[in-house]
Amino acid sequence: MTMDDSEVNPVRLGIVGLGRAFMLMLPTFMGDERVRIAGAATGSLQKQRAFAAQFGHSAVSDTAALLANPDIDAVYIATPHELHRQNVVDALRANKHVLVEKPMTITSADAAAITGAVRESGREVIVGPSHSFDKPIVEAAKLIASGKYGPVGMINAHYYTDFVYRPRRPEELDRAHGGGVVFNQGAHHVDILMTLAGSMPIGVYGSVGDFDSRRPCDGAYSALVEFSNGCVGSITYSGYAHYDSDAEQGWIGELGTRKAADSYGVARQRLQQVDNEVAAKESRGFGDTGDNGPAAVAHEHFGTIIISCEKADIKPTAEGIHIYADDGYEFIPLPLEGSPRAEVISELYRVVRCGEKPVHSAARGYLNVAVCEALYESFRHRRRVALRPDEEGESALVTFV
Repeated sequence: MTMDDSEVNPVRLGIVGLGRAFMLMLPTFMGDERVRIAGAATGSLQKQRAFAAQFGHSAVSDTAALLANPDIDAVYIATPHELHRQNVVDALRANKHVLVEKPMTITSADAAAITGAVRESGREVIVGPSHSFDKPIVEAAKLIASGKYGPVGMINAHYYTDFVYRPRRPEELDRAHGGGVVFNQGAHHVDILMTLAGSMPIGVYGSVGDFDSRRPCDGAYSALVEFSNGCVGSITYSGYAHYDSDAEQGWIGELGTRKAADSYGVARQRLQQVDNEVAAKESRGFGDTGDNGPAAVAHEHFGTIIISCEKADIKPTAEGIHIYADDGYEFIPLPLEGSPRAEVISELYRVVRCGEKPVHSAARGYLNVAVCEALYESFRHRRRVALRPDEEGESALVTFV
């Protein structure tokens, strides 16, 4: 079967975790005929009832019961980071394909367990959604791969947001649980770099910032990531709600929605008014009072990205791609079409119904985790950390250089 077949056989999808991540994917699941929600697992009785009312399928409290359902082809795992290893391995052993939220895990040991389970099960893992799925990034990568502008030499990416002041569970700010911005947001940056560089990461030098004593967490990072083809990527992220990089996107937010230019300080102000932060976080999940806000008007993005090739600088944005070439400037518009995050469903469908190998595979997820781990190691020891591919070229071993 190919993607060109006119008859669509929807992927029957089970959901593990009905929190905020699921809410952000829900418009995609509801708007794309190639996927159909067929069940869920959640420990919340209130969410179980809400799920049954909306989808006509019962939601179970036990993930094992969901995985035993023969009418489910694949599962979407949107649980806290530290649960990913067990959830993914269990799903693979139950003969299900997996779509798992980034980061795949928060240690390379856990990531290695997943890559091993993929090999043993014959099923596949897709890590996503992440911003490397965004159409402007995908199209920019195609331009680079075409060779028209020569080899890629440097990528500069930065994003300044209010991440730290959004309602959080305690573990979301705790490094031991994968909290803070390195695994949460660095996973986006690293995946974007790998997509654009088209090469294996081989070295990392980085630093992590904790800039607010009233809300201690890893709220910022800056790193250089070296690739085997000679490209170097510079990534910087700050979640401290001062400068807002969305200004550089014409006030289009990360999810592709319009935002007010005068919204400065809103996240801090709202957090100060919250009596129960955990309850505020939970209210943004499925079956609660929250919603996803206005509809997207452009593609999702992850801040400012400038790619320097031999013959041009290329800048993907929410609305298209700017090309600053030797022979002139060009803008390639990329209007938003179809359901949001359709690229994620395309990859899932190709894996489940067409038997293709995923691009955002478990092996690639391992590399992503290894780079994030290396960033922490570099910060701790104030040295460059090398990433050395294993004998299969899939994994990475961290060594000091």
